[in-house]
Amino acid sequence: MTLSMLDMFRSRIGRTAGAIMALGLAATPALAEVFTVAVAPDTQNYSDITLAQPRGEEIFAGQMRYLVEQKAQKNLVFVSFVGDIVQHGDGQFRQKTGDDEWQVFDTRAEWDIANRAISILSASDIPFGMVPGNHDYDNYGWWRDGASGPGAKRPLAGGRLWNVYFGAGSRHFAGRNWYGGASANGLNSYQLFEGGGKAFLHLSLEMEPTPTALDWAQGVIDAHPGRPVIVSTHEWLKPDPNGGTPRSNDYKAYFDGADNLPPDEVWDRFIRKNAMIFMVLSGHNWTPTVDGLSHGESLRTDLNDAGYPVYQVLQDYQGNTIGADGKPGSANGGAGWLRFMAFDTDKRKIHFYTYSPLLDRYAGRNGEATFGVAPHYSDFELDFPPQLLN
Repeated sequence: MTLSMLDMFRSRIGRTAGAIMALGLAATPALAEVFTVAVAPDTQNYSDITLAQPRGEEIFAGQMRYLVEQKAQKNLVFVSFVGDIVQHGDGQFRQKTGDDEWQVFDTRAEWDIANRAISILSASDIPFGMVPGNHDYDNYGWWRDGASGPGAKRPLAGGRLWNVYFGAGSRHFAGRNWYGGASANGLNSYQLFEGGGKAFLHLSLEMEPTPTALDWAQGVIDAHPGRPVIVSTHEWLKPDPNGGTPRSNDYKAYFDGADNLPPDEVWDRFIRKNAMIFMVLSGHNWTPTVDGLSHGESLRTDLNDAGYPVYQVLQDYQGNTIGADGKPGSANGGAGWLRFMAFDTDKRKIHFYTYSPLLDRYAGRNGEATFGVAPHYSDFELDFPPQLLN
């Protein structure tokens, strides 16, 4: 989205919010404060046991320690994980080491790496939600079939390991008063949190959710009327260095033969019909790495059926490998980058910014094209949408 497009949406949002206030429906927030929501996107390369370890594991753990340490200073009220927690979701996978030679790995080591890192966060009292990405499904590798991945009539399926490690009954979520519950298959869940005196609902939706998952999610929204809603799901937007903001619709690549719905259909069937959904967070998509840099950010705004804006935000840093020494390839993919959203209830603005505790560096500051694209993808500000003003 170009800066002029951002201005256009701000103007439209301002007119909508002004109309609501004129009707006496907008109220001053109960507390004038700044609170923060963070996103930890696509941690798969930190967990990957075929990459340099414990380097990646230490980066992952460092991210979680930073979030816990910054809880008070940032007034951090929620963290979203947008999928691809591990690289190889299968119980085992193999890689070719020669003409007729294969090395077999046990992916439980990757789940354990992720589990140890996320345990740092769950030991705190910061609410968080997690969604599975394509790499987290039980059958992601398909190596037993001699194929390279999901294809025709072989949809991604299975959440056995996901539920063991990060399901509703896991030690991360069981008994937490902010964890609302999960769908029957365990791949969808919801969380409750507060910020600025307002109660929020967060929906964690499986990748390309099915109609059954959307029915479950609709029931959750209906049971929590009036709450502003953030949705996190793995696949939603694609990065476009040329300024476009396309949604990602790789339906055939992952779920051919199943009833999973690509983003455009999820928008039409669910997102646009729910007035209180004001944001969709996603990962999954990034551009090929060049000299250690990759573009994995995008922003799109559409109006829902109520005429309110829905901010759709992509963050996926897995293609960035420049470490603290400044050299490409010296950090497992991601280099510690995290997304933050600071909600200022006095100014009624949301400041989106990108920071790496590994590098102690902000992206997009002072006009810097940190990831090789326009800096406003990394650091920008949007108005409070009407969903936060009523």
